[in-house]
Amino acid sequence: MDIRLLRYFISVAEHKNFTAAAKDLHITQPTLSHQIAELERQIGVKLLLRDRHSVQLTAAGTAMLKEAKSIITKTHDAIKIARLAEAGTLGSVQIGFLGASERRFLPQLIAKFRNKYPQIEFPLNYFTSFIDLDKSLLQGNIDIAITLKSKEEVLPEINWKVLYTAPLAVLLSNTHPLAAQAANDLSVLDGMTFFYVERDRGLDHTLQVCSRHGIKPEVRLIPHIQTLLMSVEAGEGFTILPRPIPDTYASSHLLQCIDLSDDDSVVEVIAAWKNDNRNPSIPLFIDDLPTNISI
Repeated sequence: MDIRLLRYFISVAEHKNFTAAAKDLHITQPTLSHQIAELERQIGVKLLLRDRHSVQLTAAGTAMLKEAKSIITKTHDAIKIARLAEAGTLGSVQIGFLGASERRFLPQLIAKFRNKYPQIEFPLNYFTSFIDLDKSLLQGNIDIAITLKSKEEVLPEINWKVLYTAPLAVLLSNTHPLAAQAANDLSVLDGMTFFYVERDRGLDHTLQVCSRHGIKPEVRLIPHIQTLLMSVEAGEGFTILPRPIPDTYASSHLLQCIDLSDDDSVVEVIAAWKNDNRNPSIPLFIDDLPTNISI
């Protein structure tokens, strides 16, 4: 059924006059009469009773008027939703994160963006390793990954935007016997246990940082960042992490953080997305992201 027939019927029913309805619709009265007759033929019932002076709805016409208005409204809503979705202002953006420092800025970014585009949802997906996060992004299970820019690999299918740059810091318990000496000379940590999260990329680069400071550590891989930090806090060894991570950690006052000042001892935190992802909401979100987030 042509939806125009419903619009014609609604106009006649509301005006209760074919002449007035035809004028409002910008068509001739004979054309309107023909279209109403075609509608009645298609549905097989009489909708209108007309005489020389007025038009009245039949019982079927009264029922049809309510449903016709509902169909027109739903059609308009569907068109509006489709156009909003195409523009990217309605939909969802799946965001993957590791949860260490993102809590310091991601909720505020999403809240600000949703004030601007309230019909976009942001399901959050927590990952325990960079490998799982990268895999989910490449497989299209998430739209955007908040991650570290890798120095060890270049993925041509991935685009990114740098959110902030953070220094690496050596972390050890502030009660460790070497804590005071390490603040002045990191080489005293040579041979000490070095904790690193297993399945995370960046280990080679971090060990290069250790080497530049005269440290050849004994590497011990830990499954989760929280376990790693507690092990360091307990004085079992040391680690090197981006500075925002211990700053976010609840017991950071129990850790000594020694910032590394050399140019290669920094990391870039990025928002990454696949360049063939056709989600139209992604460009809106990426364009709205600042590039100098304060952590």
